[in-house]
Amino acid sequence: MRPSIRALTTVVTAAVAALVPAAASQAATPVRIMSLGASITWGTSSADGNGYREALRRHLADDAGVAVDMVGSQRSGTAADNDNEGHPGFRIDQVAAGADAWIAAARPDVVLLNVGTNDMLQSYDLPNAPARLGALVDQILRAAPVTVVVSTLVPNPDAAVESRVRAYNGQIPGIVQARAAAGKKVRLADFHGNLTLSDIGPDRIHPTDGGYAKLADVWFSALQPVLSAGRPWPLFRTDFGAAAPPLTWTDTVQASRNVTGYCCGLTSMESGRRAEVAHGGTYALMYSGTDTSAAGSYSYNRVFDVHLPLTTGTTLTYWIYPQSVNGTHVAIDLALTDGRSLRDSGAVDQFGVRAHPQFQGEGRRLVVNQWNLVQVSLAGLAGGTVDQLRIGYDQPGATGTFRGYVDDIQIVNAPLP
Repeated sequence: MRPSIRALTTVVTAAVAALVPAAASQAATPVRIMSLGASITWGTSSADGNGYREALRRHLADDAGVAVDMVGSQRSGTAADNDNEGHPGFRIDQVAAGADAWIAAARPDVVLLNVGTNDMLQSYDLPNAPARLGALVDQILRAAPVTVVVSTLVPNPDAAVESRVRAYNGQIPGIVQARAAAGKKVRLADFHGNLTLSDIGPDRIHPTDGGYAKLADVWFSALQPVLSAGRPWPLFRTDFGAAAPPLTWTDTVQASRNVTGYCCGLTSMESGRRAEVAHGGTYALMYSGTDTSAAGSYSYNRVFDVHLPLTTGTTLTYWIYPQSVNGTHVAIDLALTDGRSLRDSGAVDQFGVRAHPQFQGEGRRLVVNQWNLVQVSLAGLAGGTVDQLRIGYDQPGATGTFRGYVDDIQIVNAPLP
């Protein structure tokens, strides 16, 4: 799951008024978000019962600085703010039957609508399911001056159900576009395109915890144009602080050649959180190893499992503290779901040096024993989705030990300064 560490100090500004009601745009007034749907909204099969809701709330509050109040008549999960409108087993018509009363009571500014799974499972009135969804969206818009974000359905491992899901999902973009073109505040969140069958749990219906984390990321991205008010929108932030969720992987090699451990019987490159040297707080990501061949060596370690859709305006920034010249041949790498990577993309940093560990070292811009800022536009990877953050060492012509630290990693939808 994507870490959320350092809160931005601002909250929703008056510019949000163009997208949500004025009452929600005041600094002291949180944006009221209703999660509306069935059991996935409720959080069925998630370990803590929160489903995607708490991770989304934390992304909005801690990462984007948006004050949030989750609203609804239901309570589920361990989160302190666990209000929602998830009704396990409900079809579109059953959600529609209660929507007016629920919206009147909760007064949401934003409705996150995920509905239709039970219609597909029950094969209920399938030819009219898209029209019934459109009617529900219209009903919500009549009930209150809200923004509605409509999701597609998650994949299903049963071939017959999946066929229904795909047919239904195929109609949802048109439903959203027609209303947006008419000036309605309606947006799309693509669950199906961002999850795989490995993200669906053993009950073959509900996401795994990792799948729910991806749903939170999808909602978060879809809410950027609704709530960002033109401010930078952080997709990922970590200072490795004490309050941060742990690394997904520690000392975990993805690919390596001619690199062993730094010392003490270690057999591979290390990458782990340490309270030794830090840029902004107490902790940083330490990397270390030994290059054993002047004929070419590399090691790429997995660090975070993420789900980050990239745009032409997305940028990566981080700070690096190499402790030797060999340690300058290190960079943060991004592995995308489509097989592309940052290191092979040709992207360059603020000095025009390729964002590849070999070229970072050869560029001679990284100074040993001090913190160095690296900034990279990810425009060339726009349209892709980051699957893993990795740290890589890559050097073709030297041997010896290398060690250093990386801190304050950010991936933000905002241009380079």
